[in-house]
Amino acid sequence: MATGTFGVRIPCAGPLASPEAMASTAKLAESLDFHSLWVHDYIIWDRHLDNIHISCGSREAVQAAGQDAPPLFYESITNLAYLAAVTERIRLGLGVLILPFREPIATAKQLACVDRLSGGRLELGVGQGAAKSTKNRDYEVLGIPRGDKVPRTREYLEAMQAIWTQESPAYSGRFVNFEEATIYPKPIQQPSPPIWIGGQAEKSLEMIADYADGWLSFWVSPDQFPRAISDMHRRLELRNRDPKDFQVGTEIQIYLGETVEKARAEATPTMLAFEEGYSGTTGGFADDGKQADTLAEIWNSSLVGSTESVTEEIGRYIESGCTFFELKFIYRDLNHLEEQWRWFAERVMPTFVR
Repeated sequence: MATGTFGVRIPCAGPLASPEAMASTAKLAESLDFHSLWVHDYIIWDRHLDNIHISCGSREAVQAAGQDAPPLFYESITNLAYLAAVTERIRLGLGVLILPFREPIATAKQLACVDRLSGGRLELGVGQGAAKSTKNRDYEVLGIPRGDKVPRTREYLEAMQAIWTQESPAYSGRFVNFEEATIYPKPIQQPSPPIWIGGQAEKSLEMIADYADGWLSFWVSPDQFPRAISDMHRRLELRNRDPKDFQVGTEIQIYLGETVEKARAEATPTMLAFEEGYSGTTGGFADDGKQADTLAEIWNSSLVGSTESVTEEIGRYIESGCTFFELKFIYRDLNHLEEQWRWFAERVMPTFVR
């Protein structure tokens, strides 16, 4: 069986999030030999997003917390600095930092410090932000035009790369301008921490081919990956980049149950929440080129079942060319998360990790 690499999303948002929860799950992930732990990035977060963008927990966990619970979302770079201090070996992933929301000079320095503080363990995902249809409001609140998000993301990343690698970096662009400056420390990982970029729109795919070490996809099924990867390899070769040096991964929902039927029944409320929250974001690699049915696409690109069926499905992903998995477990509470992590580490992961 081919090998795969597995990271896990920790509870950094929603009603189950807390400093204690992040620290304890980070230590557990390290003890179970997961490759990496991951946080994600929003600035504006409300109760509606708590209900439809469930990356930490489940619809049941949100409902159990009630309307009086504040809509928590711990800031991503701060999270990684905190997690660097409570772990020793596990890599620290950010999937993904929305660059248009960040001033690039300070952000480059923050990320370099996280890489230094962690001993060179940062995995940096970057992106341009989700479509307005997913109900996010960061652009509007921060006063950043959505129409500028792609060129702004490109410039910010280029400026950050200059800061990380040059003695006296300077940058002149449409959105970023600064004279020669001395900015230290540099990241331990040179020329930068591994850069993952997400997305499946044309402009995102071009950005991935230009800058990324890996593609962190979302809502792509095993049947769709060969076509998607072939397209990405073509883009890389046009830039004289070797596809063998490029990694393909996926952020993927997962729920482990005693049987396939029980797992699907228990995951359904949260999957229905995703249907509302991610409407219009699926189907980018459908064979007919048309928008897929959102709920069907979500089920087809998730890992929901018994440990045996999920093992089989991961094998299909790996055979199709997707070898990295950022696992976003659906869980009622932290005990349920621990149970599923242990099942995965003991019953699934040994098949793929050498």
